[in-house]
Amino acid sequence: MTRADTLNGATVLLTRPAAYTDFLSDNIRRLGGRPIALPTIEVRMTTEGLNRESFIDHDVAVFISRNAVSAVADFLKKSGLDWPSSLKCAAVGNKTAQAIRDAFGVSDVIAPVEEYGAEALMEMESMKCLKGKRVIFFDGGGVRSVAMVLMLEERGCAKATHAVVYERMRSRCDTSELIRILNSRPLDFVVLTSVEGAANLIAMLDNEHVEILKNSCMIVYSKRIETYLMEQGFDSTVVARSASDHAVLESIVEKHKDRLLRITDAAKAAL
Repeated sequence: MTRADTLNGATVLLTRPAAYTDFLSDNIRRLGGRPIALPTIEVRMTTEGLNRESFIDHDVAVFISRNAVSAVADFLKKSGLDWPSSLKCAAVGNKTAQAIRDAFGVSDVIAPVEEYGAEALMEMESMKCLKGKRVIFFDGGGVRSVAMVLMLEERGCAKATHAVVYERMRSRCDTSELIRILNSRPLDFVVLTSVEGAANLIAMLDNEHVEILKNSCMIVYSKRIETYLMEQGFDSTVVARSASDHAVLESIVEKHKDRLLRITDAAKAAL
């Protein structure tokens, strides 16, 4: 069992919305670390374009995130509608799939098990047989939506409907606590789950505090985020083995152990 003092007071900045950080916050505290919450993205629901036909006129619904599930669930509840049993569900990852089950009472959800993302979903055998099918996908918009449309068209879909059901904006939350901490010492770790979140964090701080932040170890979900950070001058980055909270926590613990070993070795060498 991992010891309760494993992280030895290490500070960990969590940049996702509070609703998605419970697991990491609880376990970082359990291991003796200090989680610091600073959501870098705010989400606003934009379901005005949805109607009953959005659901009954399609064969497959693809959800890009838990935010998309929440937005659609909220729309259905307010509209007095139930999820149609004939509409199959697909998700880009396990957490989104579980959100679908919880929100709509759907037991069979197509989702990649080991990988994460639209590309991994579209490589599944179940998603290679879409010829003649009508597919709607729910997301937050952005340039990657174009790639999703192209992937669906390549599968021969009769209809590919893109429904933007939420918007992601730079957070307006107070950064004073983070600045106070950075004025005394760099953070030990920063967890980033998207390029957008990373860009927002940099924009929320002045240049002086961004430079201090560069002394922290960035724990990220993907190589894409790592590449972006390297372009911004961040040279201490660890890509988690998978896009999951468990993998992120594992990376934090392993990296912290490595740091302690280097400190111990340096102290011995100085004797």
